[in-house]
Amino acid sequence: MIRFDTTTALCPAKINLTLRVHPRRADGFHDLESLVAQLEFGDELSVVRRADSNITLRCDDQTVPIDESNLVKRAARAFQAAAPRAIGADFDLKKRIPPGSGLGGGSSNAAAALRVLNHLAEWPFERARLMELGASVGSDVALFFGGQACVMRGRGERIEPMRLELPLHLVLVLSALQCSTAEVYRRFDELPPPPARPAVPPLASKGGMSAKQWMEALHNDLEPAAFATCPALRELAVEIQERTGLAVRMSGSGSALFRLFDDDRGARRFAESVESIGDARCVVTEFAK
Repeated sequence: MIRFDTTTALCPAKINLTLRVHPRRADGFHDLESLVAQLEFGDELSVVRRADSNITLRCDDQTVPIDESNLVKRAARAFQAAAPRAIGADFDLKKRIPPGSGLGGGSSNAAAALRVLNHLAEWPFERARLMELGASVGSDVALFFGGQACVMRGRGERIEPMRLELPLHLVLVLSALQCSTAEVYRRFDELPPPPARPAVPPLASKGGMSAKQWMEALHNDLEPAAFATCPALRELAVEIQERTGLAVRMSGSGSALFRLFDDDRGARRFAESVESIGDARCVVTEFAK
């Protein structure tokens, strides 16, 4: 949606359908391999170009910092430093993706900021350059330039777009619980190494997998560490399975849980059952087209 010098963009949430974490490197980071998909659900970022080079940010969620630590501002500064001429902007962020949920909200905000600034500056950069700028801001930013689904490797900077037939419907289970990424990785390093599993399920490339088959093939190496770090999250996952008879998976380092479905009716029935527990809210959404 573009109006004169104003742009409004969806900042889609992401789901880690698979997540393999390799042992810690000498620099303290971990190499990752993850099949990631974008969703129709997300934040909304509006941008108005300024006559000067100032960058401002407003947000409807007062718990979200709007200083220079915010990835929107960091992305804007990176864009300004690389662009042929400085461009200023007023950003207005409407948050729907909970912080600390493993859905990539901050990274998606940064990617959207780069896109809209590139539009307002009359397209000085190609997609590859925007991905480089995104990777300089945060590990997950580049994946939001990878299309509906991609395999993310390294620290998140190496992106391989994928064309897969994904189940259309899914339910996000969102709670007030938050997982510290640093604590989850610290606990991961203390646990026995998980088995090596492929980023893309073998049957996925052949197409036609049901939601049930997808759920059986999904994995997240950080899930045991997150459940050990945040026992309440493990208890919620167990209670959901006991109440509905269906297991859930975790995205990223937590705390969002999710379940895939072949049809909207099944998704909404599951969401109603989960919300009756009272400790979480559900978002019924779809994979990005």
